[in-house]
Amino acid sequence: MTTRILVLAFTLLCAKAVFAAPYDVLELPAAQSALASKSLIYTIKKFDGRHYATGHRGHILYSDDGGDSWTQAQVPVRSSILDIDFPTPELGWAVGHEGIILHSSDGGKTWTKQFDGIRYGKEGLAYYQALAEAHPDSEVYSRLVEEMEFAIAQGADKPLFGVHFHTDKFGHAGGAYGMLLRTVDGGETWEPVMHNVQNDGFYHIFDFAPLPEEGQFFLCGEAGLFIIGDIRARTGTRVENIPFHGSFFTVIDTSEGNLVLGGLRGRMFRTDDTGKTWTAVTKPPSSAVVDITRLDDGSLIAVTIDGQVLQSTTDGRRFKQLPLTNGGRIYAVAEGSPGTLLVGGPKGIDKLILPQ
Repeated sequence: MTTRILVLAFTLLCAKAVFAAPYDVLELPAAQSALASKSLIYTIKKFDGRHYATGHRGHILYSDDGGDSWTQAQVPVRSSILDIDFPTPELGWAVGHEGIILHSSDGGKTWTKQFDGIRYGKEGLAYYQALAEAHPDSEVYSRLVEEMEFAIAQGADKPLFGVHFHTDKFGHAGGAYGMLLRTVDGGETWEPVMHNVQNDGFYHIFDFAPLPEEGQFFLCGEAGLFIIGDIRARTGTRVENIPFHGSFFTVIDTSEGNLVLGGLRGRMFRTDDTGKTWTAVTKPPSSAVVDITRLDDGSLIAVTIDGQVLQSTTDGRRFKQLPLTNGGRIYAVAEGSPGTLLVGGPKGIDKLILPQ
């Protein structure tokens, strides 16, 4: 992501820095740069054979040769882009700083702005004021009115960390301080849905993962936040039995339909019963786990903020450290061409060769 704690600290500091100046980042297009693939990268993902990477100052790149070469997309903003999702080969969404939501209808070559943090405050306030007036005894709606008033006062300073589309029309975007938005019309409109989610502390939402049962998905985030989302019921129910109450930055669904979480202090946990029980993953000591990806062969690759690369061939039960490095920090990982990994971080995109 898709936009993790150290990365979060960096993104929030950058957002504050932008807030101190006029909102040029929301009005100016991303500058084209021959060095975009060697600049700060937050997310690398693969959809339908095409790789995408997102980074700072509005950088979105795509590759059709397994990451050997990259083309920079046309992006209408200079906000840092933290996550990306393509439910179809042509239709994609990306999110990032200043509450930005971008949309592409041509496979990621060009992008348009659908939403931003200014609209989040204004439209969210009107939405929850109407609900508060209709339900004057509800403390939930009155609290959310206050939250939206605060968002307007702060300006577009809150990043969206993750985006996930369940279909080509229906999707969610989540981010800092409990931001959670929903669209049912392909992003023509976005509505806040914080009132349906058990996140009273307004904890950050970092990542999404689908569940085997139709219409359900997971959210993970700050301070042990772990929520089961139910599309049909329009609810988000918090799981209370997480064995660690630090932040979880990444969650992956395994090839066997289970879930593996990674987060602060290198902690990783696995559940095979939709969060009812948890098992600590067996792994070497490491720094914070910030991204996990599933390879085509079903094995899992996890990366840490300090540049460690871990592999599991046991459906996430055990990980071993691989003798791979990009020589620095890693924020993102994806499978590249056969036998390779693509990793992203402060130095841009690197290709690593998997050991045989």
